[in-house]
Amino acid sequence: MNEKFTAWCGLCCIDCIPSNKDLFDLVHKLEENLSDLQFDEYAKLKAEKNPVFGEYPVFIKVLKEIKSLKCSIPCREGGGKTVCEIRNCVQGKGYLGCWECSDRYSCTKLDYLRSVHPNLDYHLDLIGKYGPDSWLSKRGIHYRWQKENGGK
Repeated sequence: MNEKFTAWCGLCCIDCIPSNKDLFDLVHKLEENLSDLQFDEYAKLKAEKNPVFGEYPVFIKVLKEIKSLKCSIPCREGGGKTVCEIRNCVQGKGYLGCWECSDRYSCTKLDYLRSVHPNLDYHLDLIGKYGPDSWLSKRGIHYRWQKENGGK
């Protein structure tokens, strides 16, 4: 596997929702279809008998926010957050990633990621052991709400 998918922080770009091309293609297509159908006007009419359609503007707002999450390229190639304190720290220390840092277990820059990604430290250990291009097949779940083996 190409090391470009191993983020500075130890996340796997392939597993991240913001890099899910299929999701963003669907969001774009849905947004276009709804606009072409002038669904906002339809929703106003439907809301007269079904109040949930009155929430259509909120749905569109959420759809646009989902669209804004899109990350087209891995962070190692310039994607991800425009300002990332983890990337800045890693590059400032001349490391390939957090897995090379002896302070990473107590690093507060990783605290938020740890709260969302329960296997972050395990993955950093794997990357340290196998390298950024060979650890991916051994990784665990990405997000805390996921179940091992897809919930099976």
